[in-house]
Amino acid sequence: MTGKECARIYDSFTFESFGNIAIFRFKGKALFNAAGLCDMDQLSKTFKECGDSKNLRVIIVARTSEQKDMREYEEFIDFASKEKDRLKIHRMLNFYSQFIVELYSQDKFVISVDSGNIVAQFLNMSLACDYRIVADDTVIQKGYFKTGMVPKGGATFFLSSILGKSKAYELLLSENDITAAEALSLGLVDEIVPSAELETAAFKKAEHFARIPGKTLVGIKKLMNYKVEELKDYLKYENDIIAETFWKQGD
Repeated sequence: MTGKECARIYDSFTFESFGNIAIFRFKGKALFNAAGLCDMDQLSKTFKECGDSKNLRVIIVARTSEQKDMREYEEFIDFASKEKDRLKIHRMLNFYSQFIVELYSQDKFVISVDSGNIVAQFLNMSLACDYRIVADDTVIQKGYFKTGMVPKGGATFFLSSILGKSKAYELLLSENDITAAEALSLGLVDEIVPSAELETAAFKKAEHFARIPGKTLVGIKKLMNYKVEELKDYLKYENDIIAETFWKQGD
């Protein structure tokens, strides 16, 4: 891997590039950052720059474990359900949908990296990526059960494609957490590594994919993700259902 060529630091994420590999590290309370549209313009701009780069081949998307758990999710749902500005709720949901689509349709190969307790929303972001690595301490939690919501971020779209409709129903309607080993057996993640080796493993895998001829890598990704227009329509419908649920809870 080449030396660092670019580094940017924002309140909600950092960005670094190393030759043909780049990494986004999300930090803090990601759901609240999205609600406040914190750094969202910078995030979209940086993602577009990655897509336009002729040299870049692989993007790593990593999230810190800070507040990325059930407590943050429950606090966020309480906050959102009390929000009287419905336009703000729609803007938040639309940005989240836009980011899912950007991950899914990005020309560069995208690797997701995660660890610790993960609420379903972050799993859904990972499912929009092309390769998923988690630490062996990872536990996926279904916060939407406790709050009476539905998962945001394309859960039913991605899971029904990966697992089939029947198995997706079974998984989504079960309150049970999902361990890293279970996620691997279901095909929700591609690799499990010790927590201390997570980022090293991500860069090693990124270097592997970066060695594949660029046109081959991009072409196969486009063919794999040809349902992008269906995903856009799905996310619009998902937003309508979630917004309606927010307002019912807040009334």
